[in-house]
Amino acid sequence: MRIINRYLFNAVAGSTALVLLVLVSLGGFIQFVSELDDLGQGSYDMLTAIQYVLLKLPRLAHDMLPVSVLLGSLLGLGALASGSELISLQAAGVSFSRLAASVALTGTAIAITGGAIGEFVSPELELYARQMRAVAKSGDADITGTSAWLRDGDKIFNVRPATGGIDYAGVYVFRLADQEAEAGAALAGIGRADSFETAANTWDFQHYRESVLDGSGVTISNEINSAQVDKLSDLLSITAVRESSLTITELYHYVRYLQSNGLDADRYEIAFWSRVATVAGIVVMCMLAVPFVFGPLRDTGAGARMIVGVLIGVGYFLLSRTLADSAAVFDLNPIVVAWVPTSLLLIGTLFALRRMS
Repeated sequence: MRIINRYLFNAVAGSTALVLLVLVSLGGFIQFVSELDDLGQGSYDMLTAIQYVLLKLPRLAHDMLPVSVLLGSLLGLGALASGSELISLQAAGVSFSRLAASVALTGTAIAITGGAIGEFVSPELELYARQMRAVAKSGDADITGTSAWLRDGDKIFNVRPATGGIDYAGVYVFRLADQEAEAGAALAGIGRADSFETAANTWDFQHYRESVLDGSGVTISNEINSAQVDKLSDLLSITAVRESSLTITELYHYVRYLQSNGLDADRYEIAFWSRVATVAGIVVMCMLAVPFVFGPLRDTGAGARMIVGVLIGVGYFLLSRTLADSAAVFDLNPIVVAWVPTSLLLIGTLFALRRMS
């Protein structure tokens, strides 16, 4: 059976790799085109944009792996079925359930590989890519492990990392008397906000207070011209805790931290369980191809198999995104939200396999 396992693995994994290469190349090209509008901002040039896109490819590959596995399995097994090789295996005494088990082993191997990429490779590269892009687009910045120093005209900001439920926390604003002044410029005001959030290029500062320094003394103000600093949103985003930049272990500990402090952890809990469900979904996607290849798609061409795979993959993606976006609105359980698409896919796969066996 090792020979059969290896034979099926080569067929499925080879087709999956080819499909993944095409999808990632297409996604990377679209990402690169979207970056062209930002060329020329600061030191963000063509070479930096290419580096940014290349660093994002592992995350893109991890996200596209489930549908790539389904398409690759349909194409790989479909090619074997078209050549009557699967029929020959059954004639040699290999049962349908044994073939399905071999395909499941292939899916498990691919899932482990994809999970390793999502755990050890893509988060670090994604974080580095985001920082590199933001720093290149905004030259006047100094990023440390605990905060970011930023300048926009006559304002200098010190922004602390985000905590659960808000975009940025612990914001200090130092306003200079002369917008063009360099070292030695007089200080015109010192302000602080507990936190702030960004939406549609506007900043919403929470409890902002500024001590205004002028010739007559010190006055207190709570106004800030947010329109002057909206271009810094890209750079400040690197101080936020993003799910895609965390490993699954870091996500788990961050969820525990938020829950222990009474903060809203639903967003990160959904991301954690979705990461786990996606890995499990890779195995299910691989097995789903078996009843299709032995059943309705046995005598069809590669085009028909691609269409079926794309429809299932798009449906799976849309259902996952719809549930994730609806979780906060309808207060849905994060575990249920993350596992419903994969569970439905598993039920449908087991039902189809049972009918074929």
